Amino acid sequence: MPLQLRIIGIILAISFLILTVHLVRKDRAEVRHMRKWLLLAVIIFVGALFPELGTELAHLLGIINLTSLVLFGLTGVLLVFALKSQISLINLEKQSKVLTQELSLLKKKVREMEQGKK
Repeated sequence: MPLQLRIIGIILAISFLILTVHLVRKDRAEVRHMRKWLLLAVIIFVGALFPELGTELAHLLGIINLTSLVLFGLTGVLLVFALKSQISLINLEKQSKVLTQELSLLKKKVREMEQGKK
C-alpha cells in the first residue's frame, strides 16, 4: 500500500473517530448507535497502520488483492446497516400507527364523557 494512501487512511480514521465522539458528546447520537461507527474507525486505523494483515487475509480467502476484499467487506457491512435501519423504521412506523389509534380512541372517550356531562 502506498505511503500516501496509508496517511489518508490514518487521517480518515482519526477524523471519523473525532466526529463520532463529538456527536455523542453533543447529544446528537447515542453511544449504542455509534459503537459500530467507532469500530469501523478503529478497523480503518489498524488497516492503514498494518496493511500487510489485510493483504494476508485477502490471500487466505482467495481474493487477489486487499482492495477487492475491502470493497466486498464494506459493501456487506453497509447492507447490514441498511437492513437494520429498515427494520427499525418499520418498527417505528408500527408503533406510530398503534399510538395514533390509541390517541384517537382516547379522544373519542373524552368527547363522549364531555357530552355525557352536558
